[in-house]
Amino acid sequence: MRAEPSRRERKKLDAMRHIQRTALDLFDENGYINVTIERIAAVAEVSPSSIYRYFGTKEQLVLFDEYDPILFDALERELVDHDILTAMQNALSSSFRELLRAEEGFIRRRMRYAIGEPTVHAGMLQQVEETEIALRELFARYSRWSADDLELRIVAAVQTAALMATLTYWHETQYREPLDEVIDRTFARLAAGIRLD
Repeated sequence: MRAEPSRRERKKLDAMRHIQRTALDLFDENGYINVTIERIAAVAEVSPSSIYRYFGTKEQLVLFDEYDPILFDALERELVDHDILTAMQNALSSSFRELLRAEEGFIRRRMRYAIGEPTVHAGMLQQVEETEIALRELFARYSRWSADDLELRIVAAVQTAALMATLTYWHETQYREPLDEVIDRTFARLAAGIRLD
């Protein structure tokens, strides 16, 4: 589990948050494809090199999620006493639920580009693969399986695919349900099994 962020890390996160929100404002106003890194840098009052240093690519300005480490920390705490599925559901339902509700409008803004912009969507799919690997490695520490075993590959793949399907459904249904409730439905289905009878 991660230590509390240092003053320097908090300052970096504040800068990244400012740049990301500036970028989204510009994407909303002008369209994703029409906004350059240089334009974002000028409006955010930072250098283009700072944006590349913090985010690496334009796509990551949308995809960067400061809450991913918080979710992994919550998941690791839950894995001490719970099976993998329950641990993930509990991690998403505990303090993370409040973050989801507080940030839902911001998540919606990001999802529009993550689903609708081909290059951002490709970046998101790459992140899903990386998340699946990270989950396998984490689950392996709390199970009798190795991260490379088929059993953990399946469990991690099912959970990441289910969360991806949840976000896509939420976007395609115009966000008519709160995200945390859609996630609850997802894990209720996983807990019940994949049979539809």
